[in-house]
Amino acid sequence: MRQLFLMTVALLGLSAVGCATIQETRLAPNIVRLDVNPPMAPFGTNAILRRAAELTLQSGYSAFRLSPIYSMAFNNFGVMVVMLYAGEPDAKSAFDAVAVLNKNSF
Repeated sequence: MRQLFLMTVALLGLSAVGCATIQETRLAPNIVRLDVNPPMAPFGTNAILRRAAELTLQSGYSAFRLSPIYSMAFNNFGVMVVMLYAGEPDAKSAFDAVAVLNKNSF
C-alpha cells in the first residue's frame, strides 16, 4: 500500500511538471527570458536547462548562464538565459550547451 501511495505521488509530480509550459521572449540577440508555468514548474529543471541549451546553440553561442526571475508573489517562475561564446571570460563559469544536451538526452 505504501509503495502504491509513493508511486501515485511520484506520477502526480511528474505529470504536473509535464504540463508546465515554457514561454520564450527574446530580449536581445544573446538574451532570452523563459517563463515557466504552473508554479510547480521549478521542479522541471532538466526541461529548462535543455531548452536554454537548445536556444544557445541555435543562436550560435556555446555557453549560457541562468538568472532566476520570480513574479506575482512567486506564482510564476522564470529564468533569464544569457548566451556566451566559448572564449568569453564569463563562459568559464557558465553551462556548456553541448554538455547539457548530452547529459539530458532522452
